[in-house]
Amino acid sequence: MRFDSDLFYYRSPEEMEKTFSYIPEALKNTLEIAEKTNLEIKSDQLLLPQFPVPKEYKSDSEYLEKLCREGLSKRYANIKTEHEERLKHELSIINKMGFASYFLIVSDFIKYAKDNGVPVGPGRGSGAGAMVAYTLGITDICPLKYGLLFERFLNPDRRSMPDLDIDFADFGRDKVIEYVRKKYGEEKCAQIITFGSMQARLVIKDVARVMGFTPTESNNIAKLIPFNSSIEEALKSSQDLVKLIKADERVAKLISASQRLEGLKRHTGVHAAGMVIANEEIMNYSPLAKGSRDVITTQYDGVVLPQLGLLKVDFLGLRTLTIIDECVKLVKEKNPSFDLNQIPLDDPKTYELLAEAKALGVFQLESKGMRDLIRKLKPTNIEDIIALIALYRPGPMGSGMLDDFVARKHGRKKIEYDHPLQEPILADTYGVILYQEQVMKMAISLAGFTPGEADGLRKAMSKKIAEVIEAQREKFVKGAEQNGVDKKKANKIYDNILAFAGYGFNKSHSAAYGMVSYQTAYLKANYTLEYLTALLNSEIGRSAVKDNEESRLVTYLDDAESFGIKILPPDIQRSDGKFKAENGNIRFGLLAVKNVGEGITESIGQARKQDEQFKDWDEFLQRIDLKSTNKKALESLAKAGVFDVFGKDKLEIRASLLQSIDSSVDKAAKIKAEKESAQGFLFDAAETISGESSLLKAKPLEAFEALDFEKEVLGFYLSGHPLTPRKRELVAYSNYRLDNLPAPKEDVDIKDAQIVRIAGMVFSIKKMISKAKKEAYAKFKVEDLHGSVEAILFPKSFEKYQGYLTPNNIVVIKGKLMGSEGQAEIIVEDMVTIDEAKKKYRPNCGEVHIKISTTRYDDELSERLTKVFKEHKGNAKVFLDLEDPVYGNYALETEYLSDCSDNFIISVEKIIGSKDAVELHYNNGNS
Repeated sequence: MRFDSDLFYYRSPEEMEKTFSYIPEALKNTLEIAEKTNLEIKSDQLLLPQFPVPKEYKSDSEYLEKLCREGLSKRYANIKTEHEERLKHELSIINKMGFASYFLIVSDFIKYAKDNGVPVGPGRGSGAGAMVAYTLGITDICPLKYGLLFERFLNPDRRSMPDLDIDFADFGRDKVIEYVRKKYGEEKCAQIITFGSMQARLVIKDVARVMGFTPTESNNIAKLIPFNSSIEEALKSSQDLVKLIKADERVAKLISASQRLEGLKRHTGVHAAGMVIANEEIMNYSPLAKGSRDVITTQYDGVVLPQLGLLKVDFLGLRTLTIIDECVKLVKEKNPSFDLNQIPLDDPKTYELLAEAKALGVFQLESKGMRDLIRKLKPTNIEDIIALIALYRPGPMGSGMLDDFVARKHGRKKIEYDHPLQEPILADTYGVILYQEQVMKMAISLAGFTPGEADGLRKAMSKKIAEVIEAQREKFVKGAEQNGVDKKKANKIYDNILAFAGYGFNKSHSAAYGMVSYQTAYLKANYTLEYLTALLNSEIGRSAVKDNEESRLVTYLDDAESFGIKILPPDIQRSDGKFKAENGNIRFGLLAVKNVGEGITESIGQARKQDEQFKDWDEFLQRIDLKSTNKKALESLAKAGVFDVFGKDKLEIRASLLQSIDSSVDKAAKIKAEKESAQGFLFDAAETISGESSLLKAKPLEAFEALDFEKEVLGFYLSGHPLTPRKRELVAYSNYRLDNLPAPKEDVDIKDAQIVRIAGMVFSIKKMISKAKKEAYAKFKVEDLHGSVEAILFPKSFEKYQGYLTPNNIVVIKGKLMGSEGQAEIIVEDMVTIDEAKKKYRPNCGEVHIKISTTRYDDELSERLTKVFKEHKGNAKVFLDLEDPVYGNYALETEYLSDCSDNFIISVEKIIGSKDAVELHYNNGNS
């Protein structure tokens, strides 16, 4: 983009006065116009669209009550007085505030979604506390059963637009939005604008482009800014950035200019889920803009629009609903009567799975920290799961609330209440004030607050509005005294509420999401194969392989194998686009291969329907639609081993395919074109040319090349591991296999932690900035052939060893073993490459096992081995693992001790004549 003028800026008053000096009254007139202009934007009105109520009903309020009454009968087999009273109470408030049409609008598009096969979440946010929403089918959580309050959602003491956020399965959200547009009119609906700010890395790239830096230069400079860090913070933590600024005046100027622009609004976007609906044309209430792809958006953002009285609806996409939907469909193939809404909430297998923290892929419960908490808490009921979601947040974690909650749950700490009225309110959370609703209930029950007043107190406490909090203390204490609570105890209760209220969480949201958590845990525990298949499919398109990030797809594949489910390799004869169950295992889906899209997988599926098996590579190319694919996709499939079936040796066939793809595809396209044109060939019949193999001869891939290709397109090593050739070195220079590290001691001070030495390959590197001192540090993972562990480089060590943090670097680390609940992490104190370790450390192993066939073993061999044993004395016991064709295999312990050195191993294997004759075992008994 180029500007034809350099005058695109705001002129100063002096410049304007100079420019218009020949007509001085012009400036005076602009001021006069401004003074006469009066714009008033009303914020006390409701601009809800009118819901089309059937003619037999006098008002939207009457129709709303009719629908709620019908819903009440469907929800409860036995309607109790408390149900009736709660519904009546909520309807009176809704009608008084003029929101009946709002609930009708929302319930209508949710009904449309459910009727058209779009899964809808059970609730989100404070709306789950509304009985009206429950009876209308907007939510699926009974507010009375879980102690949820309507006033947490809609406060009759303060008029504000209700806000029901709705979760839809991500595959059907657009269908619902389109329904709303058509129902209320395109002119009355618009997407909501968003404003993007200039963040540190982005602003540096923008300014660098203007200053004439090359893209490579600007990228390299921007990379010196840690993620989620400002330029100011980076200048304190990144020595490399500081050095570059001192060394290069251009860079110093770039950083200075970037700092002045950082944080300014840079561009507009379209809110992913937000939509506004009005009673008239939107342009009557908000200026409009045309966004990307010609999407019409408001020019007011999502904060301003509700203040104007406009209806803002968030149509949120929740991928977990798609996973559940796909899993349930798979389950119904075997069990057609299965109904997720009828599953028991006390299923033993579900709570057993959670107690063992096997929660990968379980909604809201899969993070490492959450799994640690689950392992401690060992939930036994749905209320515990609801509590988990509320507990795992910075506030409760920093306050010690987690340990207190767990101790009370397991009887290690007595549950006490300051007053008997608190017991029914706090019993589900073992006496801990965890939810905002509990704060409100105590204000109502102990101090006689109205529900609206209680919500005002809750809001003041959560936002720490000091003057309101202290003003309410007198009211609380006075009300409590009237209920028989003495003044001193009332003040103590208020102080206690105040201490925990800042950490309090919205139970309505926690309960609704807790139900989704339970459903996913139930499916994983009871229908593991189906759930993990659906979970893996949900990662397709998200599993792009990045150098420094661990793919969740890979994590879930490992998790499947931990449940005894094998992941079958991608195969052109058997794989579909998606992952699928196959004889109790899971067949890898072709769409999970990098660069492979739906066009080629659909074409493969259609071709297989005609004739199940592809005979060879050329016949495969003849049968698929070449227009639906590209050479890059075929190359990725070859690298993944999808076509291994077309050759006897996978290293040969993969090499041949990679060399032949261009010419093979061109030849196949030519043959197809000739056949379709019916012109034939000038010298050869089409059958003759097509019968000749198009595969070119190529040097077979090296094993490590094939593995690197697999990692490139799949995200993991499918047929082996690059560490295999160095397995002996991993043992020789470490103390432990990574799947068999000692359990870290609980609550141990770092200076007293056990020191271990580990060896493995670096991956999943995350460089960060500490919040307190703004210093650079890093977390990364190390894997060996058997497992992995997280390691941490604190700032001092990071400065020293950051050069070792490159993906796939094989390192030896000495550090402190920390962690909790069996989840280890290594605090790095020393770090070298495996080759540097050979110079720094003596080989360290417990046992040396030498594999020899009894037919090969004789006196001469024994003498030659004995000579080597005597030359390489050390501490590792030497065993002869004898392989006898008659008596089987057995081990003989010799009298010798070995130094485990490379020279020892080379000498022994040279004598025996076998490259893999020597196996090292760890000195702690881990093999």
